[in-house]
Amino acid sequence: MSAGEAILKKAASTPVPLKVVAPVSIPASPEQNSEPKKATPYTWILNPAVDLIFCCGGLLWFMYLANFFLKSNLPITNGPLILLTIAGTHILSETHTAATLERLHESEPTRKALSSFGLIASVVCFLLAVASLVTPGLPAIFAKIYLIWIVQHFMAQSYGIALIYCYKRNYIMNLWEKRIFKFAIDATIAYGIIKQLSFKEWSVDKFIGQTLPFWGPLPEPIFAVADGTLKFAIVAFVAMIALKFVRERKVFPLPAALVTVTGIAIFTLPKSITTNLWVYVPAFYHGSQYLVVSTSYFLKERGLPENISTAQVGKLLFKPRTLKYFATLFVIGIFIYGGLPGLLQDFGFDFKVAFATIFCVVNFHHFLIDAAIWRLRDPRVRKLLIA
Repeated sequence: MSAGEAILKKAASTPVPLKVVAPVSIPASPEQNSEPKKATPYTWILNPAVDLIFCCGGLLWFMYLANFFLKSNLPITNGPLILLTIAGTHILSETHTAATLERLHESEPTRKALSSFGLIASVVCFLLAVASLVTPGLPAIFAKIYLIWIVQHFMAQSYGIALIYCYKRNYIMNLWEKRIFKFAIDATIAYGIIKQLSFKEWSVDKFIGQTLPFWGPLPEPIFAVADGTLKFAIVAFVAMIALKFVRERKVFPLPAALVTVTGIAIFTLPKSITTNLWVYVPAFYHGSQYLVVSTSYFLKERGLPENISTAQVGKLLFKPRTLKYFATLFVIGIFIYGGLPGLLQDFGFDFKVAFATIFCVVNFHHFLIDAAIWRLRDPRVRKLLIA
C-alpha cells in the first residue's frame, strides 16, 4: 500500500464531530404577532356638523336666537319664521314619531323582540282613542297627560344620547358615577312635572285645540324640595365630572355635555325664555335628535356598503336608500297627523277632538315603544348605536 493510500484510509476511518447550528428564529410580522384589534367606535353618530346642529341642540338655540333678535329688529321676518316652524313640525317632529313605527314594523329583530309588547301597546292605545272620541272632556285630559309625560320622555332621550357619546369616546362611568348622572336627570324630570302641578302660570291652559285643566296647586314645600333636590343633583353631577377629570384625566364629552345642558335648560330656564323656546323644542331639538339616532341605526342595521365604515355613515345621508327612508317617514307623519283626523271628521267627529285624540294616543304609543326599543342594555342595540 502506498503512503498516499494509507493516509486516505486513515482519514476515512477517523470520526468527524458534527457541529449543530441552532435554527435562526425569524421574527413574526406585526400582523402575526398581535391579536385582532377591536374596531374603535366612531366618536359621532352621523358626523360632527349634523350631530352638533341636529342632535346636540344647535338648531334649537339658532331658532330661538333668530326669533329673539329678528322678531323685534326685523318684523318682516316673522312670516318666514312661522313658516319655518310649521315646516319643521312636519319634517322633523311628525317624522320622528313615524320613525318609531317604521322601526317597530320594518326591523325584523325589533319586531320579533317586541311582538307581544307591541301588540298590547297598540291595542291599549286603540281603545284609548275610541274612548277619547266618544267621551267629552277626555281629549283634554289626554293632552294634559301628554304634557306631563313629555318631561320624562324628553329627558330620557337626552340621557340616552349623552350615554351614547360617552361610550363612543370611552368615557366609562362606574356604577356610582352613572347613578349621580341619572340622579340629575331624574331630579330634572321631577322638577319639571312638579312645577306644572304647583303653579298655574307653568301649566299650559290651551293645547291642540283643547282647554286643559289645572291639576294643582301642590303644597309649596313639595316644589321647594324638588327645586333644592335639582340644585343638589346638578352640583353633585358637576363635582363628579371634575373629580373624574382629576383622578383619570378624562373629560366629559362635549356632545354629551351639550345634550345634557340643553335637556335640563328647557325645563328650568325662566318663563320669559321658555315661552318662546318651547315653540321650537319639539321639532328642532327632540324630533331632530331622534332622527339623527334613528337614521344612523337604520343605515347600520340594514348594512353599510363594503367601502363605507361607520365613521363614513354621514356620507350616506343623500343616497337613494336614505332619502327613501326620510320620504317614508314624512308620508307616514302626514297621514297620521293630517289624514286620520280628516278621515274621522268625514265620519262625523269634530276635527279638534279627532286631532287631539290621534295626537295623544299616537304619542302615548310612541313613548311606550321607545322605552323598549332603545335600551342600551340590549347588546345588539348597543352595538349598533355605539359603532
